[in-house]
Amino acid sequence: MTYDIVTDDWKNFGHREIKAAIELLNLYNENKMTPVAEEYMGEHLRPMLNRHSGWVFLTDDDNHVFLANHEGLLDIFLSCPNCGNEGFPEELIESPECEECKEFATQYTY
Repeated sequence: MTYDIVTDDWKNFGHREIKAAIELLNLYNENKMTPVAEEYMGEHLRPMLNRHSGWVFLTDDDNHVFLANHEGLLDIFLSCPNCGNEGFPEELIESPECEECKEFATQYTY
């Protein structure tokens, strides 16, 4: 039996996770997103669950990750390819763990 850490199988979502997915989908439905999220959001957007962390997020066919930011808007959520530091673009720029964090995140800002 394989255990996928990240899944889109609704059988693995509990009540809390379903509520979180609905909240993200409502933001999408109401077009409440940053310009960056709107630009990078690709096809086949779907909710996903990280069974290890419990985080629910939206992802597309290009594996972009979208979460609600501090302003209540869907925003792209990044992972630095060098050190793995995670956050919204502004967070990686303001609190980098390596120099590449800033360079990488700057691509996703206006």
